[in-house]
Amino acid sequence: MDPPAGSLQLPSAPEAAALARTYVRGLGSSWPADRLDTVLLLVSETVTNAVRYGHGRVELELTCSDGSVRIEVSDANPDPPTRHPLSSESLPAVGGLGLHLLDALTDAWGTRSRRELPGKTVWLAVPVTAHPPG
Repeated sequence: MDPPAGSLQLPSAPEAAALARTYVRGLGSSWPADRLDTVLLLVSETVTNAVRYGHGRVELELTCSDGSVRIEVSDANPDPPTRHPLSSESLPAVGGLGLHLLDALTDAWGTRSRRELPGKTVWLAVPVTAHPPG
């Protein structure tokens, strides 16, 4: 059986994160519930940021291999995400923790220029199976 993989074009609209979660829930139905919840949170965060700070339509792509899922969220804004300092005085009233979530919940993440279109891709590597005891 091939590992789950797929891509989805999303509108740059408030409903994009919900559409992305529904799509990913179907792809990740065989993952442990806690891992699926983590992936859903990360997808929701990155898609929401692409809608809020990006331009044009949003593209979500997932690929799985070796117990890990790679999530890619692309938009037409070439500017990389901006990290807010992690202190109660400097955070905006709403938001500002997204990149800290990526740090805490992924094995790795980063940004790159899109291959064929203007803009950027934010990519995440997330384990979806338990790590062996180390």
